[in-house]
Amino acid sequence: MKTSTPFLYVLGITILLLSAVSCKTDDVEEGSVVIPSEPVLIPDAAFGEYMLYNGTPGVYEQTEDNEVKYYLDPREVASVSELLLSKTGSNIEALQNAGLATAELKISDLTGLEYFIGLQHLVLTSNTVRNIDVSALIALEQLEINFNLIGQLDLSGNPRLTMLRYRASGNATESEVLTELDLSSNTQLRHLFLPNHQFINIDLSNNLQIDELLDLSDNPGPDGDPETGDIIIPAAIYNQLEEANRSGVISDAQAETTVILSADPASFSENEGSSTITATLNKITDNDVTISLSFSGSATLDEDYAVENTTLVIPAGETKVSTVITAIQDTDEEGNETIEITVSDVSNAVIGMASPLVLTIEDDDKSVPLVLNEILYDPSNSGLDGDANGDGVYAQNEDEFIELYNNSEEPLDVSGFKVYDSEALENDSPRHLIPEGTVIPAHGVLVIFGGGTPTGTFGGAIVQTSTTGDLNLNNAADVLTVTDTNGKVIITFDIEPLSNNPNESYTRNPDITGDFTRHSDVNGLLFSPGTKTDGSSFNP
Repeated sequence: MKTSTPFLYVLGITILLLSAVSCKTDDVEEGSVVIPSEPVLIPDAAFGEYMLYNGTPGVYEQTEDNEVKYYLDPREVASVSELLLSKTGSNIEALQNAGLATAELKISDLTGLEYFIGLQHLVLTSNTVRNIDVSALIALEQLEINFNLIGQLDLSGNPRLTMLRYRASGNATESEVLTELDLSSNTQLRHLFLPNHQFINIDLSNNLQIDELLDLSDNPGPDGDPETGDIIIPAAIYNQLEEANRSGVISDAQAETTVILSADPASFSENEGSSTITATLNKITDNDVTISLSFSGSATLDEDYAVENTTLVIPAGETKVSTVITAIQDTDEEGNETIEITVSDVSNAVIGMASPLVLTIEDDDKSVPLVLNEILYDPSNSGLDGDANGDGVYAQNEDEFIELYNNSEEPLDVSGFKVYDSEALENDSPRHLIPEGTVIPAHGVLVIFGGGTPTGTFGGAIVQTSTTGDLNLNNAADVLTVTDTNGKVIITFDIEPLSNNPNESYTRNPDITGDFTRHSDVNGLLFSPGTKTDGSSFNP
């Protein structure tokens, strides 16, 4: 069953390495690996102690500052042919009985493995390895890594591989399972065990020697359903396997030609984001396959997104064709929207999807939690009653103000926001450009006066004066508008429905959430810039 690497092959590697080292003490290069002349630290204590327990040549421990550390001698480990490092329940129990400090710790870091260049058999079952580099292990024949968290696997440097066993962990996330695997260099492969991953298909055209076992069960397969999605394999492999030794697969001679759709990425931004839609056949056919796409969902074609082509043709002898969907930017706050894509018609194939392909356009028009809480567009002209900015001078245009409240738990950067009256908006010339670096604290306030020299604490609010020296808010037939840096309207306030000569501010009652009412109707005061109507701070 097992085809071992000839002893002379491993011996040759070792002799070559040792002879190079005997000539000089400097590091030497063996293949793609530089072999150091000095010992190498093994960072993962569970890895180091397990190898030491197994009596692996070239691995030793050393106490430094009352801490046990593990090292390997690259020259010695080059001749090791087998590493058995499973951490199943029975293995852990045996390690505990042997008194290993790391008995219950899973191996996660394989630093040092690259020096085992003569390794033929590696077992790492039931660990938490996420990254494994076996490119230097050119003698590797059997790799068993069941129940790890490896999302990518490169076996192009292992042409002698005859067995690969990797069942995905039940706790693995989407990035911790395989979705694709290139086995084109592994022409001696005879045993392939890859259940529980996310394979839609896998190319085994170079692996016609598989005759011992092939298990691709519980993968989505072409139809996306792990229960029914048998993966198509060459008939030559299928026919030479006994029925009990093949699972989750179907012969390409038996399979209908089906087409499925996929998207990369499945979510993209409304701000010029795009996704590539690919139609894929499960096998090569002698006829052109024409595919018509239909679109539905909460997003609207040609309003929210554009499609490069809605009819696709896969030429005879090929298996894929793609088109691109591109989002169309707008300023409407719509929330995320979906696109549902189905194959409405297909020639020379059948539809292999049970449900639509769903994409998401991520809305970038997020709500800005800025609230207009108080506005004074008609200060009283009775003495200093209208001196809202507190500078001891009554000036109609200077004492006008707006009070903006950050209705969120996070600081709000309003740098570059613009304030307009109706005339300024029509001319696209803001009355006030909020300066760079203006950040309103959570539940804090920004007060913008028309001008003057604001004097006072104003409840600890940020206080600014109009960059043009005038907010120019008229007593009637005027609209206040505040826009963000993209020109999106954040706040509008129509003065027309209110009194055209109030001689006081309009404020929300209650603050922040209530309707606008005359300030004096709340507590007899004419205004309260920077504070609540009762004079208390918004953010004490």
